[in-house]
Amino acid sequence: MQANFSDQLRRAISHERLDAYRQRGSSSDDAELFAHYAWNMALSESLYTPLQCLEVSLRNSIHDAASAQFKTDAWFDLPGILSPQEINKVQEAKNALIKGKKPLNAGRIIPELTFGFWTSLFDVRYEKILWPWLLKPVVPNMPRHIRIRKNLSKRLNRVRTLRNRIFHHEPIWHWRDLQSQHTDILEAITWVNPAMRAFVEQFDRFEEIYKNGISEYRKIITALP
Repeated sequence: MQANFSDQLRRAISHERLDAYRQRGSSSDDAELFAHYAWNMALSESLYTPLQCLEVSLRNSIHDAASAQFKTDAWFDLPGILSPQEINKVQEAKNALIKGKKPLNAGRIIPELTFGFWTSLFDVRYEKILWPWLLKPVVPNMPRHIRIRKNLSKRLNRVRTLRNRIFHHEPIWHWRDLQSQHTDILEAITWVNPAMRAFVEQFDRFEEIYKNGISEYRKIITALP
């Protein structure tokens, strides 16, 4: 890899961002950093699939359960359900729809709400508002002996941390528990909807990309002009 190409690529990624891929105590050259960057992209891409399927199935499961419990698909507008910060998130979703000149119905509002909104519903402040009634319908396949709000909150916030790092293009390749996090995501999908787990497994490439490691990306990088 020629120095000029390396310099251009480093400027495109930024020196600070690229140096975040340097192994602790290592003086890795540019080729090695670019290889880690490429492997990180592949890992992030592979995790997007199970993350998307968990987010979509979870939000729809919560929405269906809450709609049945509160007898309206606009349950998020009922007084006494949501805390102020979640009310603001709903309003932001509505504002986005209004700006796009789209109707303000539940079928459009629900997908506009972020994963952070849905995970926040598992916070302790919703313990007596939502979870005495919604736990079983939301995660019907979660083992009964661990099916409590606190366990779900811990699991989903851990997923959210990983999701946010991926969506903000941060390094994850060096996380020692990345495989277990992937397993936890798949398990959470099963708790919500086993059909979605069977679906996502047909397209999930994480284990292959993780186990193959960085070597193929080194070969690609060193072959660049």
